[in-house]
Amino acid sequence: MATVTVLRSLSRGSRSVLLQLQPVSRGTTNIMSKPFTASPALTSYFEARRGPFTPEEKRGTGHMMDASTHWKLERFLAVGLCGLMPAALFVQGAAMDHLLTTCVYLHGFWGMNVVIEDYVDKFVPWFKKLWYLIAIVGFAGLVNFNYNDVGLCKAVKMLWSL
Repeated sequence: MATVTVLRSLSRGSRSVLLQLQPVSRGTTNIMSKPFTASPALTSYFEARRGPFTPEEKRGTGHMMDASTHWKLERFLAVGLCGLMPAALFVQGAAMDHLLTTCVYLHGFWGMNVVIEDYVDKFVPWFKKLWYLIAIVGFAGLVNFNYNDVGLCKAVKMLWSL
């Protein structure tokens, strides 16, 4: 956003810094035939879009659930973790390990996914696919740790006893 603001301030008026740029010529070929100014398409790409939105845009295309339902699930999971974390200290076993692993990982995945969708996806579109791959491998590793090793609850207790 700061870049767009700087470009706008530099390209205003007759004394514009960008309008004072002289074309660079090498031999007979002109590399730049007119001064550089940011196109409206470039600046509008970075501006926030303000409604009115169509109902399809409000619902989101390609989503399996409404945004409000997803938001409610995120809040339910976050509140549920407040009770699940202390309960994991007292009730230990494979079921609690898998439940805690799934809830904590899903909570973290949704949080990072929102950050990637809001800030990274616009500039690095392929990063979301990489994030899904990292998330799947990470979750598989935690499930493997729960199944083949001591489990998440016991590992946290062992870490605290150091």
